[in-house]
Amino acid sequence: MIYIVEAFVEDYLHVFANVNLIKIFRNVYSDESFVFISPEKHNHNVKKYFESEFSKISFETIINLNSSPRSIYDRVNLIFYRLLRDYRVLNSVFKRCRPGDKIVITHIHFFSLILLKLFKKKYRSITTFSVIHGDVEFVFFSNTKEQKVVGFFHELMFKVKAENFYYLFLTPISKDLLLGAGKTTIDETLAIELPTFPLEDKFNSNPIAISYKVKIGHIGSAGLRKNVDLFYKLAIDLEKSICKGDLELSIVGVLENTIAPFLNPLIINYVDNELNKALSRELYDQKIATLDYVIFFYGKNDFILRSSAAFFDAIYYEKPIIALRNTFFDDVFKRAGKIGYLCESIKEIETLITLILKEEKFKLEYLNLVENIKEYKSSLSITDISFSLKKEIELRQSL
Repeated sequence: MIYIVEAFVEDYLHVFANVNLIKIFRNVYSDESFVFISPEKHNHNVKKYFESEFSKISFETIINLNSSPRSIYDRVNLIFYRLLRDYRVLNSVFKRCRPGDKIVITHIHFFSLILLKLFKKKYRSITTFSVIHGDVEFVFFSNTKEQKVVGFFHELMFKVKAENFYYLFLTPISKDLLLGAGKTTIDETLAIELPTFPLEDKFNSNPIAISYKVKIGHIGSAGLRKNVDLFYKLAIDLEKSICKGDLELSIVGVLENTIAPFLNPLIINYVDNELNKALSRELYDQKIATLDYVIFFYGKNDFILRSSAAFFDAIYYEKPIIALRNTFFDDVFKRAGKIGYLCESIKEIETLITLILKEEKFKLEYLNLVENIKEYKSSLSITDISFSLKKEIELRQSL
């Protein structure tokens, strides 16, 4: 039996990630039955993708404790109840395990990471995988007290060693950084590239050419943490092309509070300038599909250690990328080939867009970029990811 536990997210967040993780582990352990355990709404959303397979996958729910505390007291109270809930969930799952059973923790609150390790030290023989999400970046890059606390608990987890315990990182570069820094050891460290789109439901763009009016959009949530203020600066520099109708810039996603001072009509949004207003998934998908390029402004070390859902949305819809050069994109372009353009500065992005609007060679190259994305996307199959992970697990277990 394989127990897969999602003890953090609720509703629609991470649904495709968890659906893909279930399918990947199902391929790795093809003879086993599976139990997926998560908060109720999330459980229901994941369950929809396995309706024809209930004989091999069962679904169980746990209480959801995600909320927005209004005071320090509420926050401390929430942490206490999360720890208590997570203790009960982990205790129940580990106690149910029989020889040969395995546990996959897809997400758990950072306070409970050490709790997981302590259970693992008690139940030594039960093979356990812990999926490590982007908060691990706070081990290396933390600016606030809260980020430092999150980084501390990850660091503490890494220091507590346990038999038959494996970290599963969601980007190859994450594994390399953690190993290089001596935070984890090779015998406990695994990595996959986990897309956050439905891997078995391929979108095919079949573009004939770039649009007459070039459409460039930032996708996902838009705020200062993603440097989206630079997009508005870029729009001002490209105002003539926008006003002439040669160029359309848009934000497809939520406008965060921090972007409010920069809003202007040169960049279209689909939430009527309303902050923190969510787009429906249908509208989000529809608007991405109409873009020619997707643009990102990540900082030098942003998204090195976390899987970017917006990036994978761009890949799913086969949209060439324009981005500031950073470690994340350097690594992706090294593995995927030329799937867009990496620029050293905002000025260079402005020059690039101006050339795209004027020069025929960019229109010809566009189709080559899309073909490269298609090839990269085809490498992100359940079969290939599962095969790679299975080989990694077998190698670690032989050490």
